[in-house]
Amino acid sequence: MYRSFLLFLLMALIISSCSRTKKDPCENQEPKSIITATSDTLVCFESVDSYDLDYIDKKKVVIYGELFFPQSKKDTYNAVIMTHGSGGKRRYHNKYIDLLTEMGLVVFQLDHYAARKIKYDKTFSKVSGLTFMNDAYAALNILKTNNIINNVGYLGWSQGGVGPILSHFKFVNDLLPTKERFQASIALYPYCGFTFPSNVITETPLLMITGADDDLTPEAACRNIYSKFFRNDNKINLISMENARHGFDNPFLFFGITFDKLPNLKIINEDCTLTITKTGEIENMKGVVINTPEISEYFLDKCSFKGVTVKYNHEATQKALKEVSEFFSKNLSIE
Repeated sequence: MYRSFLLFLLMALIISSCSRTKKDPCENQEPKSIITATSDTLVCFESVDSYDLDYIDKKKVVIYGELFFPQSKKDTYNAVIMTHGSGGKRRYHNKYIDLLTEMGLVVFQLDHYAARKIKYDKTFSKVSGLTFMNDAYAALNILKTNNIINNVGYLGWSQGGVGPILSHFKFVNDLLPTKERFQASIALYPYCGFTFPSNVITETPLLMITGADDDLTPEAACRNIYSKFFRNDNKINLISMENARHGFDNPFLFFGITFDKLPNLKIINEDCTLTITKTGEIENMKGVVINTPEISEYFLDKCSFKGVTVKYNHEATQKALKEVSEFFSKNLSIE
């Protein structure tokens, strides 16, 4: 009886949380073109509102990020840009902000949804992982205008983990409208349904942290990426968390929740495996361009079974925090 009450209370909190209006602090604000801040602040900046990396006739959008500085002040800092998943910014992200700032890093946490009037995306199709990636590189571009910022890392969850993975590949980076590069990237339980020719050039170190029992973004696709590219300069690594599901670092999912209508993306075939074309479009291996929410939703339905379980795992969370700390400590200090 007590457990049933707690589950009812948990679902009520989820519904109330998702029904709140998401305010955009940058509405009617002029975007910044440079950053000079040396303390915590909110930054409005311009990004391109694109489903892919093809920027012809794409509109601009003003999004925001929050800058967090370490308490111990220095002349210069390394930094990490954080990009959320389809559920938007959540409280559990704060422990990563605390971890990174205690390491002496600046954190730039992005909100991809407020400017686009999205509360959350249970379809995983309103925007794409490349939409998030465009925002992250726009954030990188403006963050590097601050002369106290040196190397910058990239940390993303779930759909927001697509960008960190793609940033590993030079030709994808070359498509983006900036010459700035991330120094290193981490993807936490990401969507990994992309592939490229085995001879493509890889450049930035990439760490993928997956849940062995993740049935929303199953780790099999991430293992495919790792096995194909791990020989390329040994810059890619995959760490699988035993008994961990999607959202394993979110304490709000302590009891676990099963969603009967969410997609289990376990189908891996030519219809369901994506690549990036030379012009920056998302395309499946049969040559179908996926550049709108409607086309994306069609293939998402075709490439999945229904029903996933998400659940918190304390042990996996602590291990993930340790791996994040060690990876950025090692790779952001390299000149």
